[in-house]
Amino acid sequence: MIYSGRFKVTSTFGERILNGVKDDHKGIDVVGIDDKYVCAAVGGVVVVSTIVTDKSNRTWEWGNYVCVIGDDGRQYYYCHLEKCLVSPGKRVKTGDHLGIEGNSGYSFGNHCHFEVRESGGAAIDPSKFLGISNAIGIYGKHYRTEVMEKYQLSESTMLYLDKYKYAADLYRKLIEND
Repeated sequence: MIYSGRFKVTSTFGERILNGVKDDHKGIDVVGIDDKYVCAAVGGVVVVSTIVTDKSNRTWEWGNYVCVIGDDGRQYYYCHLEKCLVSPGKRVKTGDHLGIEGNSGYSFGNHCHFEVRESGGAAIDPSKFLGISNAIGIYGKHYRTEVMEKYQLSESTMLYLDKYKYAADLYRKLIEND
């Protein structure tokens, strides 16, 4: 889980061409469809929550980013955020909000670059931690539709609920906490 609803993978892990240059993409790029809150894929402790603007620091490309040391010892990076919502030292659970998807650092549009590294620093395919394939496409549940059908709510009622800041979380909880 990196979003509480549906999301689209726009760039996969591995070799790719970016601006005419071949590179090794060490994460996946994802865009929230139902909401823009980036959620913790695993439980752990936040060790970095910052923005880097100094271009002599290679992580400037990530812009606003959060790093969580997972309970499994791996490092989980959530990059290009508009805003970080957690501070270093905070313990997070799977699904907790870490930040808001953005376009900071070396980025070409709102998204979250999600990267996973082994304790030694080697990047590994992050798609398996989201339970998806390493392929461009749309993933995740559409909780809004499930709530509408389950509770037999009209579209006008759903549009009213959509205005609530945490609507996506509400829909998810209504379905998952049955």
